[in-house]
Amino acid sequence: MKDFEANSDPSCEMGWIAREKDGLRLGSIFCVKLDDQTAKLRLFLCMPEVRGFGLGKRLLAHCMAFAKARRFQRMSLWTHESHESACALYTRTGWACLSSKPVHSFGVPLIEQQWEITL
Repeated sequence: MKDFEANSDPSCEMGWIAREKDGLRLGSIFCVKLDDQTAKLRLFLCMPEVRGFGLGKRLLAHCMAFAKARRFQRMSLWTHESHESACALYTRTGWACLSSKPVHSFGVPLIEQQWEITL
């Protein structure tokens, strides 16, 4: 977060943190510039207790709309196959999984995925 605050370009990069009234963080999503035509989705998270209520869908739509308004032509993201709900959301909203490969990350074997969408 400190790196984002210090080095982000507010004309084309933004982050959102969803909270309830007691200040508890419920989710986050960030849009960062990968190159002149591509935005990268980062730090997309919804806390388990709020999953299934549409927060992730709203965060994703808001982030994609921001990227499109900043004239990015596409968005990309990196995730793991084990994030089944997120991958299902990406599929429902038009994202395509471009590649999958086995990796050893976070101390466990995982399937890393690269996704992209044309805006």
